[in-house]
Amino acid sequence: MTSENKYFLDYQVNWILDESDKKIYPKSRRVGITYATSYRCVQKCLKKPNGTDFKQWVSSRDKVTAQEFITDYVKKWCKVANVAARGLEGDDVQVVDEKSGITAMVVTFSNGARIISLTSNPLAFAGKGGDILLDEMDLHEDQETLFNMAKPCTMWGGQLEIVSAYDPKGSDDTFFARLCAQIESDIPASGWSYHKTTIEDGIASGIVEKINEIRATAGREAQSRDAFLADCKKGLSVDAFNSQYMCIPNRASGESAIRYNDISFAKKHYAIAFLDVTGNADAGDPIDPCAEAYFEADFWKTLLPHGEYVFGWDIARKGDLSAIWIDGLTSGVYSLQSLILMRNCKFETQRRIVAAILTGLDAIGCGDATGLGMSVCETLEDEFKGRFFGINFASKKFEIVTHFATIFENNLQEIPMEPALIAADIYAEKKSTATNGKMIFRETQNAYEPASHCDIFMAGGLAKFTAFQEVVMACQMAPVYTRGYGDSGEKIQRGEPMKNYREEQLSVFGGY
Repeated sequence: MTSENKYFLDYQVNWILDESDKKIYPKSRRVGITYATSYRCVQKCLKKPNGTDFKQWVSSRDKVTAQEFITDYVKKWCKVANVAARGLEGDDVQVVDEKSGITAMVVTFSNGARIISLTSNPLAFAGKGGDILLDEMDLHEDQETLFNMAKPCTMWGGQLEIVSAYDPKGSDDTFFARLCAQIESDIPASGWSYHKTTIEDGIASGIVEKINEIRATAGREAQSRDAFLADCKKGLSVDAFNSQYMCIPNRASGESAIRYNDISFAKKHYAIAFLDVTGNADAGDPIDPCAEAYFEADFWKTLLPHGEYVFGWDIARKGDLSAIWIDGLTSGVYSLQSLILMRNCKFETQRRIVAAILTGLDAIGCGDATGLGMSVCETLEDEFKGRFFGINFASKKFEIVTHFATIFENNLQEIPMEPALIAADIYAEKKSTATNGKMIFRETQNAYEPASHCDIFMAGGLAKFTAFQEVVMACQMAPVYTRGYGDSGEKIQRGEPMKNYREEQLSVFGGY
């Protein structure tokens, strides 16, 4: 066969050359993975010795797609390799399951190797063996049965490959979505080779330039990368774009990690101190100038003057929000007193804000020390021994989420009616059962704050996790007196760092 680099981009080559026993590929639409997979199928067949009985099974979502796999893709690669094969026109139709009357299109090479392309009927795999490709699995009506029937076919040295974009009408609770989430959460232990390509990954790898080559042959003007991405987004909802192009399944209509009724019970008519800070550092600035007022301990003493507090800090730099959730405790009930959102703020800005909170308040807290947050959390741990510590979120996520859910279930958490993005973020954390029976959690997009994928929820979970740690239990919580803001009735517009809400301005959160 001709060199892969002539026809394919890097992510396609990585998939083609991957010889792992089990491979899975959640992907964007139209990034050329079926194109690459069909090449691999032909390549495997041509490498087999004469007299082989090798069979490559390809399960497609419908008859048309099954035929196109042969006539549009396999035929192309046979022509490139200058090899003859029988059935390249989709005209060799054979019965593969007499009992159920299931037929398939078969391509037979001169060495005896075969590619068998059929619709995704699970019964077709009964008693079969060979390599299995399940294409567009998330579009199948009975994904689990398809998987359960196909996987045993590879037991005697075969290979299982699963490739799919997410179903735009599906959810994050389909079998394929749960399998991907389970594998991605623990890739080394899963035994799977995991690939993922979003449309943005494809653009970065050069797919627009490849498309422009084709546009040129049709006499059409080339597109820039930005214009191409804008065209992909045009006319689509956020959920549709995410599922079709960004490898993010739609928000499940199933269970939230914390029940709707528990969230509703937690909502009370009171006001919190809400800061929304957008970084404005210039190149070379050590901190964001807009946040300097929050570096002062006196600011926090004035803002939250009564009692003792626990807080959680979900750390991010770009993309997702960085969030700090500050709770007070009265008669055993947690009450959110302040929420700080930081967008594109430097780590040093965030560290100074947390240091000021710890200096100005009788507070204990913890932060997400996973990955990028490790260094800044270590610095704060050294400075505020016994009052702040970093948590490896990756290893403690299950415990953090279940602690938080328990707090809500027992009606021990209060949150304000407004801003609505708080309750929306809590509701966006989803739970489901993985294929191995283990409970897994996943973050979906906040309906009221698109920049957050449960970053506020995680900060709240970390705040509760703080209170459970033995190293800080000696710091007993004193009563906190709820304090309202904005009593003058002055309206503070979005974009200003401080947001205050009077009780009469509050509205019941809805729109799930």
